[in-house]
Amino acid sequence: MTVAEPGKQSRVDRRREQILDGATRVFAEKGYHEAGIADIATDLGIGHGTFYRYFAGKKDIVDQAVEWATRQIADTLLQEDPSASTTIAEHRAQIERIYLRLFMLQDQHPHLIRFLFRQATDPATLTQAHDGFLGYAARFVRSGMDKEYLRPDIDVDIASQAMVAVMFDVMRRSSTAPVPVEMRQRWMSTGARMMLEGMQQPQV
Repeated sequence: MTVAEPGKQSRVDRRREQILDGATRVFAEKGYHEAGIADIATDLGIGHGTFYRYFAGKKDIVDQAVEWATRQIADTLLQEDPSASTTIAEHRAQIERIYLRLFMLQDQHPHLIRFLFRQATDPATLTQAHDGFLGYAARFVRSGMDKEYLRPDIDVDIASQAMVAVMFDVMRRSSTAPVPVEMRQRWMSTGARMMLEGMQQPQV
């Protein structure tokens, strides 16, 4: 049995992610059909041989880039526990933190969301990711209903779809141009209020 050298796998993973990040940037800027392996290699300053050590070709890297990009968004969202809140105020704060983390992700990888919305070529992968986000949003709604700070008659499926639609539209809009801090604050505050006030349990 061969034992991997300490740190070797992590270096491989880091290099692979660097190539994926560069690929999403090139595909976002040039488009899938116009961009080639040479463009990705040039952008990263690597040889073609290095590229082919990690990916079989253009279709392989774009498919893996879609998975990588959706995982970055999922990891950002999943930092919040849907069952953690016990009040509407705590729930609103969680939603605002999710918005903030999405903006931070956008700052770190400004091309990632643009690539995902404009250039991704695998509808099945995007649909699977979208369904996963719907399930995550539904857990927030059900938790609020169970703890009785959200109304008991909410249509969980429709409420979850609405919540995800708002967040995805914010991501889409923020991918087209830098968003000023003041506008981010408006989205965070108004988005959270819009999502929750219609579902809030009436105060007696």
